[in-house]
Amino acid sequence: MKRYLIVFLAVLFAFGIASARKKDKAGRIENGVYNDNVYGFSMVIPDEWDSSIKKEEDPIRLILTKKQYDIPTQFQYAPNYTKAPKVTVLVDTTSMKLDWFVDSLLNDKYGSKQKKKILQNLEILYGDYVPKKNSKVSFGSTEGILISGERRYTIQVQRAGYESDKADVVTDYFGGSVFFAKKGNQLIMIHFICEKRYFSTLDQVFMKLLNGFTLTK
Repeated sequence: MKRYLIVFLAVLFAFGIASARKKDKAGRIENGVYNDNVYGFSMVIPDEWDSSIKKEEDPIRLILTKKQYDIPTQFQYAPNYTKAPKVTVLVDTTSMKLDWFVDSLLNDKYGSKQKKKILQNLEILYGDYVPKKNSKVSFGSTEGILISGERRYTIQVQRAGYESDKADVVTDYFGGSVFFAKKGNQLIMIHFICEKRYFSTLDQVFMKLLNGFTLTK
């Protein structure tokens, strides 16, 4: 009898831990749709993307990484250096109008602790960003601002089996887009980045993903 009681309590304890962990998450995915537990939005998650749900208190809510993607020729012997197509969903607050807020992020003369923190997560904007597009858009009933551009990078690529002093120096570009939406003072940013040479194709995939984004009540 005592043994059964111990087993029952162990199962109950494990279930309690699992439930607590589930509640600590920023949201949940059910039937291919992510629903945020706090910030009132949902997003359809395509099958070809892996998902990582962050903690409830984290400004980053969700990260999606494409399961399969092309490798540039300069990385054919070291594919891990490729920038995997990635979507990051993060939240913040601002009393600014949405277009003012976006302009402040792109203005080199404007600085704040909030801007610095946000740019660290909007990777395409962090550094030598070259803007290509900035426009007001609508996805379903959600209005917002979409910006896109490119950022140059230079890295040393170490081929497997070669000494570090024989690493190749590669200079290329990332391509990316950021969608901004606002509900009250609540700000939602959806950031996409990949290797620039594949951006024109993958950006269309990103647009389809944004069509599955909804601000809920």
